Amino acid sequence: QGSNSHNRIYRDIRHMATFFEALYGGIRPDDVPGHGGARCAAYLSNETKIAETCLTTVMMAVCLVYALKRASLPSQPPPEGDHFWKGPLLALLSAVFGLQVGYKISSGQLLYMLNPCHFITLVEICLLASKRSVFTLSVLRMLVHYVYGALIAMVFPETGGRVLFGELGEYWMQHILIFIIVPPYLIYIWGPENLEPLNDWSWACFSGIVFGIQHHYVMQPVAMVTHVNLNFILCPAQKDPFNGPHYRTWAIFHQTACLLLLGKVYTIIVIWLLPKQKQD
Repeated sequence: QGSNSHNRIYRDIRHMATFFEALYGGIRPDDVPGHGGARCAAYLSNETKIAETCLTTVMMAVCLVYALKRASLPSQPPPEGDHFWKGPLLALLSAVFGLQVGYKISSGQLLYMLNPCHFITLVEICLLASKRSVFTLSVLRMLVHYVYGALIAMVFPETGGRVLFGELGEYWMQHILIFIIVPPYLIYIWGPENLEPLNDWSWACFSGIVFGIQHHYVMQPVAMVTHVNLNFILCPAQKDPFNGPHYRTWAIFHQTACLLLLGKVYTIIVIWLLPKQKQD
């Protein structure tokens, strides 16, 4: 019985080791600058991280108070329509997401699935698969402001760790889908009139709150424990124009501005480009 117990413990430890190997065992910070490691983790002092997290939390609290006073939704969602491309787009985006998970598992980089663009992909899959409701409308309104992150990822691509065959092409396919194709289609089938007015900033504020929670209360503690630089929360990217000891303080303000303004610009451009009448 003692031997069986030892074998079971050994087997459990081996399974845990395999899990952690798939989670972040393939991330080699020394091979790809800016992807993590002890030096990256020590780039900012703990006092600086705490101060910046407190600043972000205060800004989120202000945004929450502002948004709760001004946000409004229709009592009933618009009726469902028959949209041919919804199913194929759902299948394509799900396949791309599944391929991404497969790449991350096989390369031992599954932890990178916490990054915002994968979160956006999963949200868009859920919106394509879900029936219309007041809740899904609220998610769509927040998504419109959140997808600017995919644009940033295309303007400043960090693809040094993507070495598997087809992985780079999958990166660009994912970002084109989640920024250029799927959100405009979702706006199209819902109807632009179901988005908030352009002078309503409450849903941009809600989106900013989600963004802040994801970065400072999810990715930051995981990154500090694993020394994996999730979305550059530990140390700046090489291409970061604000590279320096205060890069995160700068990021709090310029990312807030991007989230507030680019979401509105994105909405204006998409509505301008969309057909005036549904033709599905």
